[in-house]
Amino acid sequence: MDLIKNWAEEDAQDYGKRVMIVEHILNDTGLFTDEALAEMLDNQPNHLIDFQYVVDEPDYPDRQVTVDFSGADGATMIAATKSDLPIWINVREVMNVQPKYKKVLDQLHRELEKYTGKNNDRANCRGGILLSSKTARTPYHADPTMTHLWHIRGHKKAWVYPKTPEFLPDEAYESIILGEIDEDMPWTAKLDEGAIVAPADLYGGELVLWPIRSPHRVENVTFCVSMVMEFSTKASAFTNAGMFMNGVLRRKYGKNPSWYDASAPEKLVKAIIGRTMLKIAGRKAYRRKDMVQYKLVQDAKDFVQAVATPYERVH
Repeated sequence: MDLIKNWAEEDAQDYGKRVMIVEHILNDTGLFTDEALAEMLDNQPNHLIDFQYVVDEPDYPDRQVTVDFSGADGATMIAATKSDLPIWINVREVMNVQPKYKKVLDQLHRELEKYTGKNNDRANCRGGILLSSKTARTPYHADPTMTHLWHIRGHKKAWVYPKTPEFLPDEAYESIILGEIDEDMPWTAKLDEGAIVAPADLYGGELVLWPIRSPHRVENVTFCVSMVMEFSTKASAFTNAGMFMNGVLRRKYGKNPSWYDASAPEKLVKAIIGRTMLKIAGRKAYRRKDMVQYKLVQDAKDFVQAVATPYERVH
């Protein structure tokens, strides 16, 4: 039985080119109940779990900061996420490393290939599960890879914006590629006036797609469970390598390059050089430290408590 439902003929033509919403029945697998998710968390290595608390900072509302969850079991993490606290958990690569979930990911690949007529690079795909509380928000950001959001449980609202300099400045996207920030960018409410989708109400059983690098943000209405597939394409790898080169030119040599205004030959040269630089040195010189600001305390009333002195993540 297919997990993707009601795929229309025009969806294959629009795949990757515009915002799309398609139905699915992932919740019917039984892998996304509270009990199943708690077991999944217990079985996942800690270094592949990002437990984050949502805070507001100047120019960066809804920024996600790291919580040390070491010592807490999956049931405690689920209970904390179902509280009133603004909590967001990203269980990275679980769809790749846990057999029951990998079986589902493999089936989705087969179905997408059937419906789109395109072969996905399965080895390059990473599948994660997102758990978020009713007060959680995902900040304004852009993904450097092609992203499929399989929303499974709950109600959330999503905004998607154009890929233009006003919404996706070169310098902000370079920061993402260099690793200076996660994927979040400065946001003001005025940007919503130009949103392509403002907002879309998402409920369990909907697959949401948008063009690569499209800025977007999400606000929860209830506790939510989603699955995310992320994979690079030739186009995204080309752009990311070129903008890595631009980022180095801007930060190390004081230049002011523009990816939007660059000619095709200039982009090609920068992508080739940027790809080589990534292979040699990667993003280590620019990557920020992941600092813990909160601790998840099992059996505590408020679950998440601030630490006296922030420290670098080791869990």
